Amino acid sequence: MQQRSNNINVNVLILFAILILFAGCSEKPVTPVIPKPVSGTVKEAKQPSSEPASIQATSVTEEAPSGYNYRPSGRRDPFRSLILGLKEKKMVGLTPLQQRSLGELKVIGIMWEGKSYVAMIETPDAKGYLIREGVLVGPEGGVVKKISEDSVIIEEIFTDFYGRKKSKKTVLGLRPKEEGGG
Repeated sequence: MQQRSNNINVNVLILFAILILFAGCSEKPVTPVIPKPVSGTVKEAKQPSSEPASIQATSVTEEAPSGYNYRPSGRRDPFRSLILGLKEKKMVGLTPLQQRSLGELKVIGIMWEGKSYVAMIETPDAKGYLIREGVLVGPEGGVVKKISEDSVIIEEIFTDFYGRKKSKKTVLGLRPKEEGGG
């Protein structure tokens, strides 16, 4: 009795599966929905001469039906690397002043030497270096642009995310600015 009940359940299950399969199939062919072209421009492109001249491909140019229109002007290329222009920093072959960031350097003296000023820079390890205009300072390729009687101006040139060259000027003062002047 139990085996007969199991056979009936299996037969009903198979019959049900067959009905589901055939219910999804229909005699009517599916036609793809083609949106109307917005611009209406139709171009015909000819095949290479190796093919018969009677075979032609037709392409339709149309705008996106969603209504969204992307305007790339004023935006960076999303496929360009964000770290464009940044190189692996190499510490070998750099001077001690190029190995230190500008925030670590301290101006401890400025002297007049004939035609121009010369500044003495101290690194965190308490070593002093004399610098003139044009000396490379800092790991980002900064150049000493001007030394005045109370400050040193260092200019760094870098590449921003858009690939444009920009400059950043850093002023190292002889004396730190005092708070609450009077």
